[in-house]
Amino acid sequence: MTGRPRHDWFQSDSDVVLTILKRNVPLDDCHVEISNENQITVKQGDEILFEGTLFSEVKNKDFTVQCTTAKIEIRLPKLVRHQRWNSLLSDGQGGAPTAPIAIPTPAASTPSTATTTKKNWDAIEKEAVKAEEDEKLEGDAAVNKMFQQIYANASDDVRRAMMKSYSESNGTVLSTNWDEISKKKTETQPPACMEYKKF
Repeated sequence: MTGRPRHDWFQSDSDVVLTILKRNVPLDDCHVEISNENQITVKQGDEILFEGTLFSEVKNKDFTVQCTTAKIEIRLPKLVRHQRWNSLLSDGQGGAPTAPIAIPTPAASTPSTATTTKKNWDAIEKEAVKAEEDEKLEGDAAVNKMFQQIYANASDDVRRAMMKSYSESNGTVLSTNWDEISKKKTETQPPACMEYKKF
């Protein structure tokens, strides 16, 4: 039995965006259910790709789903705008949102009252064209594009945290948690196989 696909997430003042790294999922075969208890389940056919109880409430009838050759992206409008989520799920899994990382997938019960998937076709078409352009990027260009999108959708505090952590750490740390970053200098953290030296 293979494990569930990796996923990551980020947030803006108005939305939480969940990305599931599953390739070539047809939009018609991707089913997203959000119950009144904020439990989200994402399936491809009968296969559960992701499930858990969200950190806070979302507008569970207004979400959009986009499927590309590389991933599934689910945009969830926050019920309370400007509310900062400390983690993706209510049990604290995932920690503070950062540059996309693999978040452990928790087990959760099946939603008791699931809504029918609603697809905003105009938005999906527009995002699909944009995704195709993004998928042409590779390596550093793709990573830079991703960070630009996170920065563009971020609040002022998240932007300050990103700038401060990146500049103070000599480009080795990128954090979106202003509460943590504002209290101290961000130390340089080179990869485990490297050593930082001042010249």
